[in-house]
Amino acid sequence: MLKKLFVVIAFVIGFLPVFSQVGGYSSFDFLTVPVNARVAGVGGVNVSTSDKDVNIIQQNPAVLNSAMNKVMSLNYLPYYGGVNATSLSYAHQIKNALWGFGMQYLNYGSINSTNASGADQGTFSSNDFMVMATRSHKINYYTLGASVKFAGSQIAGYNAYALMADVGGTFKHPTKDFTIGMVFKNVGYAFKQYTSGTSDALPFDVQLGTSFKPEHFPIRLSITLDHLKKLNVVYNDTTMKQYDINGNPITTKTSLSDEIARHFIIGGEVIISKNFNLRFGYNYERRQELRLTSVSGGAGLSFGVMFRVKAFEIAYTKAYYHVAGGTNFFTVAMDMSGFVKKNKNIPQQEND
Repeated sequence: MLKKLFVVIAFVIGFLPVFSQVGGYSSFDFLTVPVNARVAGVGGVNVSTSDKDVNIIQQNPAVLNSAMNKVMSLNYLPYYGGVNATSLSYAHQIKNALWGFGMQYLNYGSINSTNASGADQGTFSSNDFMVMATRSHKINYYTLGASVKFAGSQIAGYNAYALMADVGGTFKHPTKDFTIGMVFKNVGYAFKQYTSGTSDALPFDVQLGTSFKPEHFPIRLSITLDHLKKLNVVYNDTTMKQYDINGNPITTKTSLSDEIARHFIIGGEVIISKNFNLRFGYNYERRQELRLTSVSGGAGLSFGVMFRVKAFEIAYTKAYYHVAGGTNFFTVAMDMSGFVKKNKNIPQQEND
C-alpha cells in the first residue's frame, strides 16, 4: 500500500505546474468553502486535527479513526447573498473496515435573469453538490487515507460534473497531543463542463499542518499552510489601475514576506473542559484579500464555541470576511453508538 501511495504522490507532484490556479481560476471552487463550525472557527483550513470530529475527514481523509465510528454531524452555513450551504459527515465500521462518508450542498437561491440590454427575463436557479467516501489505514504512528469525491454543479440548466480524490497522511505522536497532517486535495478530472471551451481546471491544493497541545496547557494550537503548489498567491486586480499625478500607472508590488505569510493559517482551541471549548482563528490571506484600504472590519478573524450534552455536540462560529459583516456556522453532531445496535462479532480497531 505504501508503494502505491508513493506512486500517487509522485504523480501529483509531477503535475504541480499544471495545477497552478488559486481562487477564481477553476471550476467547483465551492469545495474550498468550510461549512462546519470547527474548521471555520480555527481559520478555515485544518488538516491535522485527529480526534472524534468526523467533519475533519472532508479536510484530510487520513484523520479518519475509530473514535469517529457511528458519529454523525450536520452543518449549516447561511452564506452571503442568500446562499445556503449544508454538509453532512458520518463514519461507520463495516465488517473490519472503518469508512467515512460525506456530502456538501450549496443552493444559490433564485437569481434574476436579464438579456444583453438589461431587460428582465425572469429568474433561474443554481446549486453545487459533492458526495464522498473515505478510507484510511494505520501503520504504527502513521495513517494514510484517501477520499473519492463526485461533484456536480448546475447553473440555469447548464451542468458540470467531476470525479476527484483527496490523498493524505498524518503522523500522531504516541504519547503527546501532537499531530502532523498533509493532503493533496481535489486531484481529478472534470468529465463534463457547462459548455465547450470552458475551464476544466479543478481547485487542486496541497496543504500541510500541525496541531499540538503542550502538556498542562489548556490551548491546542494549529498551524496550517495552504496553496503550497504556488508561492505567490497574491491577487492583483489588473482592472483597478491607479495612476500618479503625472498619469503614470502605479505598479503594485508585494514583498516576499507578505507572499509567504499568505500561506499561513493560525487557529486554536481553549479547552475549558472536555464538554466546553472556545475557538479562534486568523487567516492572513483572507484578511489581505477582503479588507478595504482604510479598514479591515475584522476580515480574517474567527471565533467559536463548542459544548457537549451527553451524546450531542453543538458548535457555533462567527467568521469575519469583510466590513459588510461576518458569517455564522452551525454544527450539531451526535454519537449514535448508543442508538445503533452493536455487533459483537466486529472487532474494534483503533484505525484501519
